[in-house]
Amino acid sequence: MRCVTFWTIFISLTVFCISLAAPVNGSADSLPGLLQQWEKRIENNSPSKSAGKPSEDEIAASNAKLLEKQGDLLLLQEKHRMQLLLAIVVSTPILLVLALFFLKKTPDCTGESLVSAVGLVLVVEGTMFIAVSAITTEQLTAPIGILGAIAGYLFGSAKRRGLDKSKNPQQT
Repeated sequence: MRCVTFWTIFISLTVFCISLAAPVNGSADSLPGLLQQWEKRIENNSPSKSAGKPSEDEIAASNAKLLEKQGDLLLLQEKHRMQLLLAIVVSTPILLVLALFFLKKTPDCTGESLVSAVGLVLVVEGTMFIAVSAITTEQLTAPIGILGAIAGYLFGSAKRRGLDKSKNPQQT
């Protein structure tokens, strides 16, 4: 596996270097010409090239453009957050049904395994829901702590019951 990765990287780098060294449009010195064109573009568009300070209208226009872009970004982030929350809400019952279906197929399924499986799905999905819906980190601390306590109780009590049964196998 390492050999295949090494040769893949080696061949990719070789092709990249050859493509850089190959003349573009038939001229042998086109790469330096391209670099010079980019340098000219950078120099022509640099802020130090403009004469003096920008006018107040230019500053106001650039600030308005910046605020518009920030607003668009916030709307896009909120849209993606809502899509993620919807995906989590839809996936939770599906995962619960799958967990219960596979537990039903298991011949030695107990109530403890049922509680553990459902608890695991709900704790994981609840944690994801809270993490996605929280805007600031301060909003995350208390709910995640509560979910951690619930998970610790569910799985700790199941583990204790399992240890008690292994110590006293005659009690059922």
